[in-house]
Amino acid sequence: MKVKFIGLLLLIFTAQLFSSDHGIYLMTNKSINSDIETVTNQIITSLNQNNFKLLKSQPAHVPDYVRENKEEHCGFKAHLLVLSSDDYTNMITSYGTKYLVAGFLKIGIYETPDGIIVNITDPETINRIVFNDLYENDKEDIYNEVIAKTKSYKNRLIKLLHSAAGGEKVKKIMEPIRDDEDLAESSKDMFMMVGPLTLFNDEDQFPIIYSVSNQDGFNGLLNLKNEFIANMKIYQPTEDDREYRWYPNKNDLEWEVISEIVSPKKDAILLGITRPRTEAVSFNIAGSSREEEGNMCPGIDHVGAYPIEVLLIQERGKINVYTQREMHRMDMYFWDAGMSAFMDHMSMPGVLDESIKRALLGNKFIEE
Repeated sequence: MKVKFIGLLLLIFTAQLFSSDHGIYLMTNKSINSDIETVTNQIITSLNQNNFKLLKSQPAHVPDYVRENKEEHCGFKAHLLVLSSDDYTNMITSYGTKYLVAGFLKIGIYETPDGIIVNITDPETINRIVFNDLYENDKEDIYNEVIAKTKSYKNRLIKLLHSAAGGEKVKKIMEPIRDDEDLAESSKDMFMMVGPLTLFNDEDQFPIIYSVSNQDGFNGLLNLKNEFIANMKIYQPTEDDREYRWYPNKNDLEWEVISEIVSPKKDAILLGITRPRTEAVSFNIAGSSREEEGNMCPGIDHVGAYPIEVLLIQERGKINVYTQREMHRMDMYFWDAGMSAFMDHMSMPGVLDESIKRALLGNKFIEE
C-alpha cells in the first residue's frame, strides 16, 4: 500500500513538473516611456520589414467610451494591430482549411500608470484551443507538431517587438491562464454555462449560422462576403441590443469588417468584425474587479480579444458560415473577469449572438 502511495505521489509530481501554463495574452514590453502613437508606428515599421502583413491598425474603444459620468473616466488609450503572415496561414491551413479561424495575429498596445505596455494574443495558446480536436481524436502527435511550429512564429513576433517597441523586454503570461493539459483536453471553466473549451469537438461552440448552396467556387465566397458587408451597413439593432448599455453615438452598434484573410486554396475567407460599444463594454467588465485609484480601466489589457472571427468556408457544395458562440468566446478571452462578472452579464452573450447574425444575414435572418 505504501509503495502504491509513493508511486501516486511521483506520478502527480511528474505531471506537475512537465505541465506548463499558457495565457491568452503575453506581455512582451512594459514601462515604455513614450506616447502610444510613436510606439504604434515603430511596431508597424518593423512589421513591414519582417514579412508580417498589417491588416488593420486602429484605436480600441476603452471603457471611458461607455461611461456617461466623466468622473469615472481613466483617460488611458489603447490600440489594436491585426496582422497576418502568409507562411503562418499556409502552416495552419495545411492541417485543414477550417483552421484558418486561427489566422489573425494580434498586438495590443495600451497606456498604464507605469508607461505603455505591449502584449500579443498568444498564438500558441489560441492554437492549443483551436487544434485540440486533433488531440482528442487520437492525433496527439499532429497536435504537438502544430504547437511546435506555432512557437517559432510566436518567437519571431516576440523578437520583433523586443527590438521595435522599447521599454523593458519581458515574456509575461497574462490572464486568463490555463495549463497545457486543460487546453489540450478542452477542460471546462464553467460546465453549465459554457461547456468544453473547443471549437471543433462540440458543434455548439463554433456553430454554422448560415448555409447556402454554391456552384461558383471562390466567386461564390466573394459574393456572400460582399452581401454580408452590405447588410452590416444597414443593420438596425433590436431593442435589447440598443438598451444593453449606454453609448454616445448611433453608429456605435454598427458591426464592421476590419480584417480579412483568404485561405491558400481559396476555399475559405476569414472575416474579423467588431464595433465600438462591444469593445468598450467587454474591457469595462474585464477590468471591473481590478480597478483602483489612478487605474480605472485595467481591462484594456484584453485589447487583443478583437476582432470576432467569422469563417466562410466551402464544404461539400455549400458555403457554411461559422462563428463562435459568444459565451464560449467570452470564456476563452475574458474568463479571468470571474464568475460573478459572467453572472452579472448573463444576457450579453445572447444579445451579441443575435446581433451578429442579424447584422450579417440581413433579411435572411430567421428568428430561432
